Amino acid sequence: MNSDQVIPILVAHRGYPTCYPENTLVGYEVALQAGACYVELDIQLSARHTPFLCHDDNLKRLTGIDQNITELEDEVIRTLSIAYPKPFTASGLSPSGTRTAPFVDLLTFCELLKKWPKVKAFVEIKFESIVKFGLELTVKSILQVLQPYREQCIIISFDWQAVALARKKGMERIGWVIPRWDHEHEKIAHALAPDYLFCSIWRIPPAIEERWKGPWQWVVYTVNDSQTALQYAQQHIGMIETDAIGIMLNDPTLKQHAC
Repeated sequence: MNSDQVIPILVAHRGYPTCYPENTLVGYEVALQAGACYVELDIQLSARHTPFLCHDDNLKRLTGIDQNITELEDEVIRTLSIAYPKPFTASGLSPSGTRTAPFVDLLTFCELLKKWPKVKAFVEIKFESIVKFGLELTVKSILQVLQPYREQCIIISFDWQAVALARKKGMERIGWVIPRWDHEHEKIAHALAPDYLFCSIWRIPPAIEERWKGPWQWVVYTVNDSQTALQYAQQHIGMIETDAIGIMLNDPTLKQHAC
């Protein structure tokens, strides 16, 4: 490896979904054991306003059940589970023929995070919960759980008002996920001045001079190969979200500093 090579910081996107069910404890445990210093998770609220780790409101993709998590009671959600990716279901099968992992609430995840005190978590507030329950209630429900763990957590969202409210309520660091690349959203970015600005690799301009300039640190998603990750790092994008955290951390060209 070139001694001048810039090494990006890798973020475990939804845990380790290349090999384990997304947003589940098993995926995060393996990611942390592999050496991840940053993880990202998605939060939807249950009908009782309990924050659960879940990307989609509708659960059909994850469970095959055509129901919305925002309309389900906690007891029902805890009976559901998410299947492992197909290439990794060949051994240890359940009676139905598929390995699965249960849904987990935010508090349980935070208890896992506490065992890794130097690790930071990007906690994404999903738009569907905001629409269903309102901005104030959604942010309040999540921050109540995060209060004892706030030093390790960074609130992020596509909804800039959600992260602005989280900052107002005491979160020291926030991140905004850019929904569109245009002048209107550039103005929002400058007014918000988040600590982190997240952007899809399909949205961010390849030319450095075309990117918005501000106090934030860029984070791009999703990259699952070392060569592309290194290319972004050379272009002054220091953080990369990946679905393949264990594989990427095992690549000697992406060797991370211990967190």
